[in-house]
Amino acid sequence: MELSGPDSELKAEWKIFLKAHPTDLRSIEKIDFSDVLPVIHDLQGRKFSIDFLNDKRNYHKKKGSMKTELISKALGGGKKGRRILDLSAGLGVDAVFLSQLGYTVTALERNPVIYLALHTAWKNLPVENRSDVKFIFASAENFLQQTTESFDSGYFDPMFPDKKKSALPKQEMILFKELVGADDDSSQVIQKCLQSKKFSRLVVKRPIKAEPLFSKPQSSVPGKLIRFDIYGGLK
Repeated sequence: MELSGPDSELKAEWKIFLKAHPTDLRSIEKIDFSDVLPVIHDLQGRKFSIDFLNDKRNYHKKKGSMKTELISKALGGGKKGRRILDLSAGLGVDAVFLSQLGYTVTALERNPVIYLALHTAWKNLPVENRSDVKFIFASAENFLQQTTESFDSGYFDPMFPDKKKSALPKQEMILFKELVGADDDSSQVIQKCLQSKKFSRLVVKRPIKAEPLFSKPQSSVPGKLIRFDIYGGLK
C-alpha cells in the first residue's frame, strides 16, 4: 500500500499513525494526498473519501426534529438524555446526524484508516459547520473498560451482510467492507456494552427483517427498511 501525492504534514501524520496502529491493508492500492482530503483506492480501481462539507447526500440530510426522527425516537427523543456513545462510527453518518439534531455524540472507530479519514474530514470542516460530535480511535470494548465517562444511551450500527440501506454507492461500499470487515463480533460487543452499565439504553440498528443480534430486545422502532432494537432499563 502506497501513500501517494506530494509530501505534506497530513501525509506524514497518516504514515506515523498507520505505522503505530497496523491493520490489514492488502486490498488497498494507495491513499492519495493530492487533494485537501485523502482518497482511498483499492486494487480493483474503486475509491472513496469522507467529506463532511461537500457530501450533501450523507451529511446534510433534511432533518425533522429530535422528537420526530426515527433514530432519535429509539434513543428516547431527548427525554432519556442527550449524551450518546456511538460504538462504531463507520462513515460517521449517524453520528453527525444525531449531533445535528442536538445530541452530544462521542463516536468510536476501531479501524485506523477509517478513523483517520473521519478525523481529517472533521478537522477540515469550518468551525461554523461543526456540530457536537467527537471521533475517538478505539474499539467499543477497550473504550468501555477504560473510560470514566458515562452516557445516556449507546448506539450501535454494525456491518451486516444483508444490510440493504447503504450510505455509499455500491462500489464504494465494497471498498469500505474490505477495510472494516463483517463485524463478526457484534453480539459480543453488545453483551460487553450491556454489562458495562455506562448508559441506560442501547439502540442497535438492524435490517428490518433480520434477527436480533443479541437476545430479545425490550422493544423496537421499525422503519421501512431498517429497525432500531432497544435494550433498556440497564441502570
